[in-house]
Amino acid sequence: MRIKRCPIIFNNVISTKSICKENEWPSIAKELRNAVIMNGLYGTGPIIYQVKKVTDTIGEAEYTFYLPVNEPIQMSEDDKYTYYDTFRIEDGLTFRHADLDENIEDAYELLRMAAKDNQLELTDPFYNIYLDVYGEGIIDIYAPIKKEGVWRD
Repeated sequence: MRIKRCPIIFNNVISTKSICKENEWPSIAKELRNAVIMNGLYGTGPIIYQVKKVTDTIGEAEYTFYLPVNEPIQMSEDDKYTYYDTFRIEDGLTFRHADLDENIEDAYELLRMAAKDNQLELTDPFYNIYLDVYGEGIIDIYAPIKKEGVWRD
């Protein structure tokens, strides 16, 4: 188990938001990927997503997805998708959550403890970077640093 400190940078990123049941997020991510493909583009990186609990609805959450694509695009403002030339967070902690059968909240708590031990303040919600590795999924969790502290590697 290793927590690292690093920036995160992706170029030409398309994003979308959706409120859905917590087990339905893969279909929203697939919808984003299909929209990219249908428009003659292709993903150049992993699906990145954030989860924000919806307090008035049990079992639902707001998901924000990000997908880097192969070239810059023009997009209308009223579109359900948003485009970013650069998706950049200058500093954060990352932790690999390799076993998707384990509770991801435990991994979030490890990041929070590491931040506290190093006098760092993190920004919620964290980013989940979904990676397909040998046909299996793993998630790199990226927790942006809001307030600087002392990092001991």
